[in-house]
Order: sequence, then structure tokens, then C-alpha cells
Amino acid sequence: MQSKKLKKLLTIVLVLFIFSSCTKDVIVTDPPAIKAPVVPGQISFSGRIQPIFTANCVKCHKVGGVAPVLEEGKSYQALMNTPGLINTAAPASSILYQEMAPGGSMSSFCTVADSDSTYKWISQGAKNN
Repeated sequence: MQSKKLKKLLTIVLVLFIFSSCTKDVIVTDPPAIKAPVVPGQISFSGRIQPIFTANCVKCHKVGGVAPVLEEGKSYQALMNTPGLINTAAPASSILYQEMAPGGSMSSFCTVADSDSTYKWISQGAKNN
């Protein structure tokens, strides 16, 4: 009788041992990649904005002409030193952008792409890059 109990006990222990040693492999995969929104490239003052001024504005906006002076080497400081021309906190309220945008007093001297680039440059912090 004792042998049957011992056998039963060993069987139970063996079964418990077998079940406790079983493991389930869990394969963790990376979540699907979330595509970042497309962010337009950084607008360069020297590479994109100054060429607009040079091609379209310096005929009038030069030393001895109409302010602000937009000649190369002088334009960035003239823009930054004239209150209201550049407002990085509210780019659409920047006088420079408003004058260049469709309907602005200088819109006939530049393209919509020019005013869009100027807006983007201002919204990116109006850096002297």
C-alpha cells in the first residue's frame, strides 16, 4: 500500500516537474515602423533667400535707395534690425512675407515660390545660414 502511495506521489511530482519545466518562447517583434512626416528641407538664407533679393529687389532696395537694404552682405542685418520685418513666432505677420505674398505690394517682383520660401525660412527661425 505504501508502495502505491509512493508511486502515486512520484508520478505527481514527475508530472509537476515536467509541466513546470515547459516554457513557451515568446517572439517579440518590433512594432511596425511609423513613417515620420515629410519635413521640408532647411531653407538657406544665403542659398535661397538672398538670391531672391539679388534678382528682384536690389534695384530699389540698395544703399541710398528704399529701405531695407537687401544687397548681399547687408540684407540680413537690415532685416533683423528693422522691427516687424521678421516675426519668427508668427511668420505670416512678418512684413517681409506680407509684402512678397500674393496681393502684397512687392508681389509683382517675385513669384509665389519666392514668397513661400521666405515664409518657410522665417518659420524655421530666420537663420543667417
